[in-house]
Amino acid sequence: MKELGENGELEEIPEIKKYFSRIYTTLSKDIREKLRDLDLSKEKKKKIKKELAFLTKDKQIEYLDELIQLNNHG
Repeated sequence: MKELGENGELEEIPEIKKYFSRIYTTLSKDIREKLRDLDLSKEKKKKIKKELAFLTKDKQIEYLDELIQLNNHG
């Protein structure tokens, strides 16, 4: 297990710093529905959810719309 930072603070651990520096968003109902409707495995959908959490809502929509197009033409 990793040691706490020099000052005994959890936030000083590099991995924790990286986690706190990222901007997270929640997935709206319409984004979750679009994702659910994709013809992908649960595992792939889970990975996509993790990636979407770091995007703005506009980027989430853009990303999913592109996936839907690829999914429909593939």
